[in-house]
Amino acid sequence: MAVLIRRLEETDHVALFDCGDEPLNNYLRRHAWTNLQKISIGVTYVAIDESAPRSVLGYFTLATASVPRDTFPRKYVRGLPAYDMPLILLARLAVDQRFGGKGLGHALISEAFKIALRVADDVGCRYLIADAYQERIDWYSRYGFVALEGGDLNRPRRMFLDIRTIRMALKRTA
Repeated sequence: MAVLIRRLEETDHVALFDCGDEPLNNYLRRHAWTNLQKISIGVTYVAIDESAPRSVLGYFTLATASVPRDTFPRKYVRGLPAYDMPLILLARLAVDQRFGGKGLGHALISEAFKIALRVADDVGCRYLIADAYQERIDWYSRYGFVALEGGDLNRPRRMFLDIRTIRMALKRTA
């Protein structure tokens, strides 16, 4: 299966997408296109099989955001200005259950990293941030994400990754 990752298109088949999490399914089915095309608050990228170019296998959504500087552990903001940190929000990332365990999540987050680097170069930002479900914290940690202090243990855990870490990792693999 040859996978292509590209921006969501209005004609993509999202109705059968099922990652096992109804809020993530619902976002793709009901809000992703509107947020992308009509109100410009997030851009959704989809993974498709090139032989079935409209069926969505997985997706992620990126948006911009900022977080107060004091939210980060001190060692990560030492020497930075005392105002909110501009960042890229990895708002959602999901893989259809039929394609889990086949490296699609890795392909999606790798593409998100490449886009984050381009955005950081064009507009300036320091971090990529994600809200990880408790059962996915270890998965994000393998990519270098670090949990922010505090937070409600009954809600997704906010985690961040320094853009410089992504840049160094991609240079090593190039």
